[in-house]
Amino acid sequence: MMRNLRAAIEDWDEVCSALGAWEARNLTSDDPGPAKEQHRAWVTELVSWGQLMRGVTEHSGFPDRALAARVNARLRHLHDKLALWHGDMTTEEEARILRAAFA
Repeated sequence: MMRNLRAAIEDWDEVCSALGAWEARNLTSDDPGPAKEQHRAWVTELVSWGQLMRGVTEHSGFPDRALAARVNARLRHLHDKLALWHGDMTTEEEARILRAAFA
């Protein structure tokens, strides 16, 4: 079972990683159109899966603390993405973060 869980976490993490390139292509224009709502839906779903995996990896009997830490780090990253792309931020703050992220 551990091998299957590790594979599921790897797959989830790979999808999360690929999201950055998609964001650069689809969300950095002045009018991202429907891509922004698609992004919110994807990130929300990835957060839900991550919370499920965190529940398993945080169990006291879970043997791989490094994998548990990786799940937690990726969840923080996904929450940051929601705040960046969908949170209440001034235009200046958003532009500064985008310049730093994609420079």
